[in-house]
Amino acid sequence: MESASKKPHKKRKHATFQDEDSSQGTTPIRVQVATSNPSNDPIVVSFPRGLPAALLARHDQNRGNDDKTPPPRFTWSRPNPKSDRGRIVTGSDDTCVYSATAPGRGYDGRLTKVYVAVLDKRAKTLKLVLAAEKGTIFALDQTVKAYTPNLMGEAMAMGRLNGQNQASASDRVQMLVESFGSKKKQRVMASRAANIVNINKVVGAGDAMMNSVVGQGGMISAGNRDMLMDGTKVVDAVEAALHQARKIFLPPFDEKATTPEKVYNPQEMAGENAWTKVARIVEKIIKKAKEEGTKEWVEPLFGGGRPNAIIPESIKELLQNLDPIHKTDHISRVKTIFFLFLTMRFQAKISQKRRILGGTEDDCIIQTRAPLQVGARFLELFMSPIVVKQEHGFSISDAQFDRLLAYIFILYVIASGKDMKVSSINQFCKDIKIDDHKAIQIYRGAGFTVKNGADGIGVHLTVPLTFPPPKKGGKR
Repeated sequence: MESASKKPHKKRKHATFQDEDSSQGTTPIRVQVATSNPSNDPIVVSFPRGLPAALLARHDQNRGNDDKTPPPRFTWSRPNPKSDRGRIVTGSDDTCVYSATAPGRGYDGRLTKVYVAVLDKRAKTLKLVLAAEKGTIFALDQTVKAYTPNLMGEAMAMGRLNGQNQASASDRVQMLVESFGSKKKQRVMASRAANIVNINKVVGAGDAMMNSVVGQGGMISAGNRDMLMDGTKVVDAVEAALHQARKIFLPPFDEKATTPEKVYNPQEMAGENAWTKVARIVEKIIKKAKEEGTKEWVEPLFGGGRPNAIIPESIKELLQNLDPIHKTDHISRVKTIFFLFLTMRFQAKISQKRRILGGTEDDCIIQTRAPLQVGARFLELFMSPIVVKQEHGFSISDAQFDRLLAYIFILYVIASGKDMKVSSINQFCKDIKIDDHKAIQIYRGAGFTVKNGADGIGVHLTVPLTFPPPKKGGKR
């Protein structure tokens, strides 16, 4: 350490970097960047709504305040025990609950990462450690715990956490009585709460009671009202189970759509991050073609700039008569075709081995033959994490592969035009090497109408959206 001066210096020395030409009065600091370790990386949190009262109370204790409010306690967990992606930070104290999540994608496009700097004055080192979840700051959402009145008895307890953000009408009346009502009125309310009958305990209540509860407009939510209405009707268990399985298997669909093109949305199928990446790639290449005054945009987009790149015939047919350079309304359709093209390449990659192995999640995403955001979406939708001989990776089951085919077949019809109609799917089935009978089953299960025509197997979608009834078992 260099001497600051011959005379005693009253000001504190600041730890800075020292160059050869730096002036005296500084201390050389050696910077170290630690290797990221998910099990030991520090968790960085923020309190956008202000510090917890317990932490403020501890600060006041240093100033002589005797308040000994315990600090909040936090837990660190995974949203899905079977996956390494994503983390949840939760905590609570006497008054509030704090929570924050991180989706944990392979690459989220952030250019700023958070590092924690640890200064060791004795060793003269500054150690930089990457925050948990690739430099994420967990902005904690703060919610106040439910209100509990001072009256005795469980019948008056209103402080239950029922998952609702707003108090019901009866709860608001209860709070007013608790705050401003007389003792007599409070006893009346306590007696009324004790005499409430749980409808689940009533035998043979009939439709009259259910209709009476449903008729209370502001007392129950719309979702609970629909569930009550369904409970008053005869519901086929097989049809209900099939409908639930259909929602899991198929892409998001709108059963109340008024036009065929609104039933399935390619942006919802791709997800926000993947669709944003697809849109940026398409718009960049089209903009470059406009600036250069050329019409060559197909090979740079679908062939990666390689003149001899192989483009499937079905994709070439979709691109015919499209001119996104001069017609801006064609750009959205080109985006859908490009996302379909990436999905087809992913399907061709995993068709044989049905798994992808790599050292990290990013290595697996690269093997999907798609941009990072799109590849991460593919792994999320169609594959499950595995470990093979201490090597992490992803695998796809038969059910997940069929779901991938459903996405591909529906995207092909969307890319064909707003009328949601294709005269022949035969060439497309050849390109992805799928049997025609398999394609017919998937299309019919997705609500499409399939017909054999002169050009081949044709499909189209109509509204209102109708699905085939469940199949009945044959005779034994």
